[in-house]
Amino acid sequence: MSPMRRRRGPSLLATAVVVGGTTAMVGSSQQKKAAQQQQQAAAQQQQVATQQQMAELEANQAALAQQQAALTQQAAAPQAAAPAANSLDEQLIQIQKLSAMKDQGLLTEAEFNAKKAQILGI
Repeated sequence: MSPMRRRRGPSLLATAVVVGGTTAMVGSSQQKKAAQQQQQAAAQQQQVATQQQMAELEANQAALAQQQAALTQQAAAPQAAAPAANSLDEQLIQIQKLSAMKDQGLLTEAEFNAKKAQILGI
């Protein structure tokens, strides 16, 4: 090269290195941004799934509470209806059977009276 010709500015090779490095930095930044977006989307999906599971659990608990209340009512209803269900004729037949058992010595007087009171609902 002649001394009169001076180069001005960076060489073509230096310019290519700078541009290539900038492109790599931009690509890396975009990858990080995409990864963050994927993480956020996954977190949102997990949150929605958790909310759905909670709703299902609450619905199951409500259904179980209703079933328990229904069972409690069913258990109470026959006990209340039992004395009324026995007609007077049925009560007399049961008392006669108890009296026969007492006469045979199978029941004491106290057992007979207790069972008779139970049958009559006294």
